Amino acid sequence: MKPHARESRLAGQTLADRYDLLELLGEGGMGAVYRARDRELDELVALKVIRGELARQPAMLERFRSEVKLARRVTHANVARTFELGRAGDVVFCTMELVTGESLTHRLARGPRMALAETIAVACALLDGLEAAHAAGIIHRDIKPDNVLIAESGRVVLADFGVAALAAGTGELSGTPSYMAPEQARGEPPTPACDVYSVGVVLFEMVTGRRAFAGSALEILDAKQAVERLALTGDEVPPELAAVIGRATARAAPARIATAAELRRELAPWSRGSRIPTEQPIVAASVAPTTVLVVAPPAEQDDDKLYLAEALCSAVLVQLSRAPGLRVLSRERGGESAAVVVRFQRGEQLAVRIERTDTALELRVPFAVDQIAAATRAIAHAVTSAVALPAPELSGAALEARDLALRARHNVIRGLHMAAVALEQIERAKQLAPDDPYVAAVLAIVYTRRAFFVADAPADLLVRAASSALAAVAAAPTQADAHVALGHVALHQGRAVESARHFRAAIACAPHEAEAHEYLGRILLEAGFVADALARLEAAIAISPGRFIARWDVARAFALEGRWDDYDREVDELMKHGIDREFARVRFIGWRRDTAALREMHAKAGNFGREFQTGLAEAMWDVFDGNWEKRRDQLLAVSAAGSHNKRRAAFVAQLVAELAGFAHDPASAEIAIQHGLAAGLFDLHWLDHCPLLDELRARPQFAQVRAPIKQRAEAILDAMYGDHALGTVETAVAPSAIS
Repeated sequence: MKPHARESRLAGQTLADRYDLLELLGEGGMGAVYRARDRELDELVALKVIRGELARQPAMLERFRSEVKLARRVTHANVARTFELGRAGDVVFCTMELVTGESLTHRLARGPRMALAETIAVACALLDGLEAAHAAGIIHRDIKPDNVLIAESGRVVLADFGVAALAAGTGELSGTPSYMAPEQARGEPPTPACDVYSVGVVLFEMVTGRRAFAGSALEILDAKQAVERLALTGDEVPPELAAVIGRATARAAPARIATAAELRRELAPWSRGSRIPTEQPIVAASVAPTTVLVVAPPAEQDDDKLYLAEALCSAVLVQLSRAPGLRVLSRERGGESAAVVVRFQRGEQLAVRIERTDTALELRVPFAVDQIAAATRAIAHAVTSAVALPAPELSGAALEARDLALRARHNVIRGLHMAAVALEQIERAKQLAPDDPYVAAVLAIVYTRRAFFVADAPADLLVRAASSALAAVAAAPTQADAHVALGHVALHQGRAVESARHFRAAIACAPHEAEAHEYLGRILLEAGFVADALARLEAAIAISPGRFIARWDVARAFALEGRWDDYDREVDELMKHGIDREFARVRFIGWRRDTAALREMHAKAGNFGREFQTGLAEAMWDVFDGNWEKRRDQLLAVSAAGSHNKRRAAFVAQLVAELAGFAHDPASAEIAIQHGLAAGLFDLHWLDHCPLLDELRARPQFAQVRAPIKQRAEAILDAMYGDHALGTVETAVAPSAIS
């Protein structure tokens, strides 16, 4: 069935204020597929618009949602990633990785049959991807040449996981008759052997150049129940390979090769030297928005006006991102050119240079908070003829409060040495402008960070932060900073899933909100989704180069992945800029069990982190010196004590678990992790990769420790990729908070 005309005529439109539909790629029984640009991450994706009659069936929509959630669990080079399930008005869509190249269907159409080396290479890649999917409990159910993509690089990708079987709810069979297994055609529950059968049928088609089954759907289904196995002649393939294909396509499942891994092993003798040609056609997008690159001001540590330059850059990004027909970049990308480039240069005044293809315009802006709104309008007008959004005019006490709030927002990320300054600035701003939503948002952020880092912070500080953040959202529901503040509060209250939704809401308001990208990266990193996390962190750093704190998270990721050379380079670069975190360096040196480096750090750092936790440094040095038993009860008591700030409590529990692991006491490490679980610990990446937990991971009961953390990590991934858009979970901000 072809999709309704509406689904195939959306090119040029934007869905959910995020996805620019550039070009219709194809149509099918499910709906229409577009090449689309994700404004939030500035990436090309494949976007499938679901057929309207399917999207209007609640049971079908819920099934589709469940399938997509499962598909997101599979991360493998030979499986197309599934990203977001969303709704824009009455349009339901799903976004997936865009693979530029051609389908196996098109490849088969170019010649009568494929060379054996290419055939085996494609089949082995498919089976590698299927093995990963089956390990996650997912059966594809619709393997066919249309769903096998061959990228320009030669990479083979299996697409439509979690999507292929949707049509089953309409009375159609789940899958495609020509390729489905006989038991699948009878309506029996799918197993890995069903996918093996389909791969066998595809193999047959690749080596022979002809379809294994032909005729009407009914004739094909009848043949599936009659043909014992597919047979090939000796002049088509070697007899041994013909036997493998026959066993892969056995009608009776017990006689069939049962798993993807087994079929992969059977094909091994022919896989040596197998390869896939890499010359594939490139399809260009037919709709191209005007690209504008906004280059962040250079970050100099001794620049006392940097906060104003950063604030102006952020305001320009927000303004331009809301203009129709513009694709706004916050970082340069190799090989791409922009129609307009906006650059900031520090001098006695701020020079803003707007470079076009054939001309350049330079504006000079005074360094003053009351000039930001006017400068933003002037820059936006120079870039586009779109009407500038209204900005409030500030004066007097309100203007002074805004300046103090901007300073506090800048200072709070510079390190603990500036935390007290930031607190003083934002509390003074609150006195001057008690109803300013931006001031309220920054106040919540400063309070939340203080509740984490300062041991003797007031017990109600996080409650006060929550109240201030909710007030900010109530007063300015489209202000990104207010949602960022709510994200911070939720994270430190132990509600990581809700936190991720708030940061997503912030990005919906302002796609280039660096802090929201940074914290989404941090949350994703802890949940174990490293590639997505590093992309978010790098985006945050590109938008705001002064966010050096995000570089420490990148270094932590490298350390956990065992990429110590990358870690060393990252830390060396941070140290060159004078951005040191002694606590983090001691921790990571401990992961390496480098006793010589620990002794050197002890001599230099001494009693670090006193503000964070009195006596913690002394206890750590004792453990590193071999005195775990002396400190064991004390440290376990600290991890059990908890905190009004659950993120802090979980972090302390992690530190204690690491010290126990350093001392080769996995039982105590498990106790500390259980304390962290009670505080909302979701750091699966750390649990699975921290070198000090190797002995714990070897214990039989580790699976029970890991299970709830894995469940939390998966819930975060679901929150990241839009299930809320279908109304299946609570919204990012409760209605009572903004009414």
